[in-house]
Amino acid sequence: MTTSSPTKQCSIAELAARVPDGCALALGGVFLHRGPFALVRELARQERRGLEIIKPSPGYDLDLLCRAGAVRRVRAGIVAMEGNFGLAKWYRKAIEKKEAELEEHA
Repeated sequence: MTTSSPTKQCSIAELAARVPDGCALALGGVFLHRGPFALVRELARQERRGLEIIKPSPGYDLDLLCRAGAVRRVRAGIVAMEGNFGLAKWYRKAIEKKEAELEEHA
């Protein structure tokens, strides 16, 4: 007799719904490469708030979350959009306006 176990697969929307406001969230990828960008866009769409983002070298993902007003704190080494795309302007605004706190690990 075999028993079926619940699947571990879920949609991006379901995954984002499991991320509570105010949690610490470590993201993979480096700058513009191999990041969980679909999840990041869904977190912004679901209007998550108060997130602490932990990532050695974020770029587009952190910038998008700062633009969406989702970030409370950042723990990162360097934040950049790589040479061709300029600075992460929404991240910079969030830090300068003290909308997000930065703990730099450079």
